[in-house]
Amino acid sequence: KIQYHGVSGPAMPYDERYTRYIKQAGLLPWIQLVSRSTPNLNAPLVSALADRWRPEMHSFHLRTGEMTVTLEDVSLITRLAIDGMPLCMSTDSDGWREQMIALIGMAPIEAEADVEEGEEPKKKERKAAGAAFTWIQANFAHCPADATDDVIQTHARVYMWYVVSRTLFPDSTRARTPHRCG
Repeated sequence: KIQYHGVSGPAMPYDERYTRYIKQAGLLPWIQLVSRSTPNLNAPLVSALADRWRPEMHSFHLRTGEMTVTLEDVSLITRLAIDGMPLCMSTDSDGWREQMIALIGMAPIEAEADVEEGEEPKKKERKAAGAAFTWIQANFAHCPADATDDVIQTHARVYMWYVVSRTLFPDSTRARTPHRCG
């Protein structure tokens, strides 16, 4: 099962038609890894490692010496590539809806502020740029059986964005996906 860092809700289903595009992006081994059930954790071992973690040094202090987890270690464990072109867009949040429309053909509509006649508009609540996981699931959870290749490719792109966002980069609300990983 995919581990979601506290994000609630059902997982978006995987469609075998996405495989070709996920493979092209270099994410197929990682998607397969996070989609399988996770092994049982050895609670005493995890507890012992947590006790020996030193955040100021970003390393474990063990009886045999110091151990630092490197980017290569993370790559070997997660099967994510650490070289090549990045998959993310600009991190500037201006124009994120236009970027999303260019990549997947649609973007969530910004809710209008409730304003009574004769009142001043209320100050809008600041929200992070990106789509709610519920919006993604409502619009892309199931790829139509008669979908064209372009539609399948779009659904595969959204699926990758969804899985990467929920497993590696959830925002602080755990309800939205950052726009920049689309």
